[in-house]
Amino acid sequence: MGKTLVLVVDRDDDFGVKGKVNTPVVGVQNCLDAATSFGIADPEDSDLNALYAAISVCLELQEDGHEADVALICGDEKVGHRSDLALVAQLSEVLEQIEPDSVVLVGDGAEDEYIYPIISSRAHVDSVRKVYVKQAPGLEGTFYIITKMLSDPDKRKRFLVPLGVVIAMLAVFFLLPRLILFGIDGDTNQLAAMSGPAALLFVGLILIFYGYNTMQRLQDLRTVIMSSLVGRTTSMIFLLISISVVLIMAIYSIMEIGDLYLRNNWLRGIYFISAMVWPMIIALELYQVGVVIERLMAKKEVGLSIIFSCLGLASLGLVVFGVLDIMMSYMGIGYGMNIGVVEVIGGIAVSIVSNFLKGRAKDAYAEAVPDEVLRLGATVRGDTRRHGILPRRRRADRPCPQGRHGELRSG
Repeated sequence: MGKTLVLVVDRDDDFGVKGKVNTPVVGVQNCLDAATSFGIADPEDSDLNALYAAISVCLELQEDGHEADVALICGDEKVGHRSDLALVAQLSEVLEQIEPDSVVLVGDGAEDEYIYPIISSRAHVDSVRKVYVKQAPGLEGTFYIITKMLSDPDKRKRFLVPLGVVIAMLAVFFLLPRLILFGIDGDTNQLAAMSGPAALLFVGLILIFYGYNTMQRLQDLRTVIMSSLVGRTTSMIFLLISISVVLIMAIYSIMEIGDLYLRNNWLRGIYFISAMVWPMIIALELYQVGVVIERLMAKKEVGLSIIFSCLGLASLGLVVFGVLDIMMSYMGIGYGMNIGVVEVIGGIAVSIVSNFLKGRAKDAYAEAVPDEVLRLGATVRGDTRRHGILPRRRRADRPCPQGRHGELRSG
């Protein structure tokens, strides 16, 4: 029988982030050291049990007379394409070092459907073992499990956000008809009937906001805004100009609606949204102009992405304004359905042309830059400046944080 590799995959890099483990880790003793380091940092994580289970499987195979070894590879804390690239790079390094004939994949069962195709496309997988952590029985244990799950941002996003979306959609389904009736007839009795769906909508939004950790994101946004006020004067000036444009046009639109005869509040709302579409687009474009000027002054360059984003905003404005014109034509106001259809088609055409030019620009950039500059992933995980998809010249300018990964090294 050939050599067997018992492989543990940590897709979100808990070993590196929490345990400061430098991966890939190869060998029983090195994996035990990695488990000790990670267990001290977070003894309740299921990835720790998966690594111990892999070491146990490797020792059992060795006792049975088989040639076996164990290895740990990690992805990135930003789970997705970036983490999968890191997994592929580390897997190639382990396979080149051990040269196994078969692989036994050990995991906690959380993301096997994502990891298995990556491993099986590069090595022959003989077996997959899932490790489930034993928990305390009864209501207290269940409450503990739920509490720990809600403290994990990834699990909150995975379970709470879909539940919140379903609750919010049900609330909107019951709330929207009564809101339309209130806008048309002005019947205040509809307000009392909307209290139940409104409370349900509030619960759904709370679950969504909590799942996406909105409060932390708002704090981060506040930090970014404060730093921008200090270091990004030009873009902040244009941002203030953009906000002023929106406020002025909103006041003007409200005054204009007061002089028009519209049958109900529903029509007034649609007319107001229609009047604010292009001021919003112009305000966003003005802010983009400020960003372009600031980047031109700082780096002497203008990114093509900003130009394509401006075209995207223009196409979005045409489509939204066209749809609103079509709606208003049905209600007896506006410029007519034909103009709305032309605006929608024009917006779609601008979007298609923008995406085509963006693809051509990416192809031209790929041909102009050498292959080694466009290398994805990092072959040496300890050198954080080489990790990622940025060109070598830009990665060299990135600071190498001390203590990101610890003293553990693969054997």
